[in-house]
Amino acid sequence: MAIDVVVNQRHLQIQLKQLETVWHTVINGYNLSQAATVLHTSQSSLSKHIAALENQLKTEVFVRQGKRLTGLTTMGTALMPHIESIFAEIRTIENLSLDFNNPNVGTLTIATTHTQARYVLPEVVKAFKERFPKVNLILQQADPETIAQMVIRGQADIGIATESLLHNNYLRCYRYYDWTHRVIVPSDHELAGLESIDLPTLASYPIVTYHGGFTGRGAIDKTFSDAGLEPDIVLAALDADVISTYVGLGLGIGIIAEMAFEPSHYQNLTAIPVDHFGRFTSWMAVRDDAEIRQYGRAFMELCQKQFSQ
Repeated sequence: MAIDVVVNQRHLQIQLKQLETVWHTVINGYNLSQAATVLHTSQSSLSKHIAALENQLKTEVFVRQGKRLTGLTTMGTALMPHIESIFAEIRTIENLSLDFNNPNVGTLTIATTHTQARYVLPEVVKAFKERFPKVNLILQQADPETIAQMVIRGQADIGIATESLLHNNYLRCYRYYDWTHRVIVPSDHELAGLESIDLPTLASYPIVTYHGGFTGRGAIDKTFSDAGLEPDIVLAALDADVISTYVGLGLGIGIIAEMAFEPSHYQNLTAIPVDHFGRFTSWMAVRDDAEIRQYGRAFMELCQKQFSQ
């Protein structure tokens, strides 16, 4: 009887490893090399797990093009919701255990953009560390699409960004705050002191703003395009500090996120409100299939309180 239990446990462990391999292969875009890196194992080991599972199921789980995996078969598609459910429960149980035994100890990884990390999160991080001094807090900076993928793959517990997070079935999103853009110019610029600027006037000046895919740049481009205007983008950067520096040097007028303008740091610049490019919402996202640690939820609560006061 004892031997049967050991054999059954061993069989279960093998199957869980096989199912985990399938899950990580899918969320890593069918890239076995990338999935192996996430799982800290070899690509050949993952291939063996997949082959063993397909042998047990007596059918293929993945569609193949040569040696490359390109998608899920009908069986694989039917299997995925059950795999997601299994590992959601496992992660939830693990987090419950950790919260019960060491509620204030652990690691919290936040994936976010430079704008959020530099201009929005400092007060939240300060309050969080005062409350949870034994939690190792990691801020990973990336572009919005990468942030979404980091949360999906388990490389980050919480993602914070404006773009990309809402358009993913694997993520559960929470509203953080709303924001718009500002035009920044040198204090002695001819536009300084204006309460608003129309689009044709904006388009008539050289512009320094964000790189494509960051901080509403897509909306800026679309707004000008819809108006039949072709702005002269003389410099694109990822960082509002860089934009502000070059505006101060007279390279052009700047378009940045409102929370990124720091008059105390750039006393030679002034900001002008603009609403042409729309209103944006920054979101916090977690994996939709499992709960994060208690201190992770506390971090999100601190974020939401930041703009509700």
